[in-house]
Amino acid sequence: THRISKMSPPQHVKAVSVACNAVVLIMGARNVFSPGTVLPIPGDDKFVAHFGGSAATLFLMQLFGLFMLSTAGAKLTTVVYDEGTFLRQKLFTVLGALDLLLAFTVFNYKALGAEVTGGFVAMHALEGAVFLHDALTRERKVKRVQRSASTRSKRA
Repeated sequence: THRISKMSPPQHVKAVSVACNAVVLIMGARNVFSPGTVLPIPGDDKFVAHFGGSAATLFLMQLFGLFMLSTAGAKLTTVVYDEGTFLRQKLFTVLGALDLLLAFTVFNYKALGAEVTGGFVAMHALEGAVFLHDALTRERKVKRVQRSASTRSKRA
C-alpha cells in the first residue's frame, strides 16, 4: 500500500462522520434558508420553540446555521476526500463559498445598518472571494507518491 491510503481515515471513521454531519448539514441548511421550520428530528420542535421567532432571533439562527454548514463542510471534505494534494483546494472551495453566503446573509439583514455589519460583510466577502479564486485558478500538480521504507526495500 502507498502512503495516501495509510493517511486516509478508516471506513468506520468516514461512516460515523458522514452520518453525524449529514444531520448537521440538514439542520444548518434549515437555519439558513428556513429558520424556525421544525424538522422531523426528535426534540427539534422544542429547540425551535425555545428561541422564538423574532427577526433578531431568526437572524442569529441563520448565522448559527452558516457556522454549522462551515464546520460540517470542512469535516466532510477532510474525511471523505482521500488524496492530500488537492485537499486545501477542496477546503478553500467549501469555506470560500460559505464565506460568501455568510456575507450575503449579513448584508441582507436590514435591522442593523451597514455601519454595524459592513466590516463583517466586507471581511467575509473578501476572504470568500480570495479562497474561491485560489481554489479555481491556481495550478496544482500531483505530488509524487512516497513509498514506505519496507516497500522501497522490497523493490530493490
